[in-house]
Amino acid sequence: MNESSAEMLNAAGKPYGDLIRSYRKRKGLSQEQLGAIARVKKNAVGAWEAGRSRPDVASIPALCRELDMPLHVFFGLSDASGNDELHMRFDRLNAYNRQIILKQMDMLYELQVPHQVPVRKVLPLFRSDLSAAAGPVSYIEEARGETVYVAETPLTLQADEIIRVSGDSMEPTFYDGDLVLVRHSSRVQEGEIGIFVNGDAGYIKEYHRDGLYSHNAAYGVIRFSSEDVVRCIGKVLGKLQADLTATEEEVAAYLSGRMT
Repeated sequence: MNESSAEMLNAAGKPYGDLIRSYRKRKGLSQEQLGAIARVKKNAVGAWEAGRSRPDVASIPALCRELDMPLHVFFGLSDASGNDELHMRFDRLNAYNRQIILKQMDMLYELQVPHQVPVRKVLPLFRSDLSAAAGPVSYIEEARGETVYVAETPLTLQADEIIRVSGDSMEPTFYDGDLVLVRHSSRVQEGEIGIFVNGDAGYIKEYHRDGLYSHNAAYGVIRFSSEDVVRCIGKVLGKLQADLTATEEEVAAYLSGRMT
């Protein structure tokens, strides 16, 4: 189970793992013995103590009872007054109702802890208004577009431009309207997908020595005569996934960093 570092701390800011390790050693128990009592695997106890996860709510009552750890200590309640009675009343609940109470406590704690959405590194890319045909034809005019910001990934770091796919001949690899990441290049290897221009027409196709291939079987191979001036303007690296578009907060962080 992947959890944030904040979820590994109790209300007092103390790691659950440190508490469990300390009380376990005080009782003279091995991780395996404690795992058997809590009905979890030895690896689970190790993960708790290492801070990679924390006990499931269903395991906490048995865990605290065996370790002689008051619930208010486990949850990090600063004022212990009245908690002995709270512990006794909690122990009188059945397992199902204990789980309900613990989940409610978790929800209340989550509400009072501010969560910060991590800001990714972003980079600017030119998004062209031009389209590369994945259908019969698309006309390449004078380049125009705008700078957009995308998350920094190994793929986006290689890209020089974003181009929109037009048509359906590259389905199912690329669909009409997809945005593709393009690295500027005057040639691509056989079997690679590139952006090609012949006169005013632009194509996104798979390159082979005998022509440009579509991925949609309904379309034939595009072949050119010796009179045609066909040039490659870039290699298609892949599709720009929607979740890679930078948020306003990420763009602001990037721009503020550039200005400092």
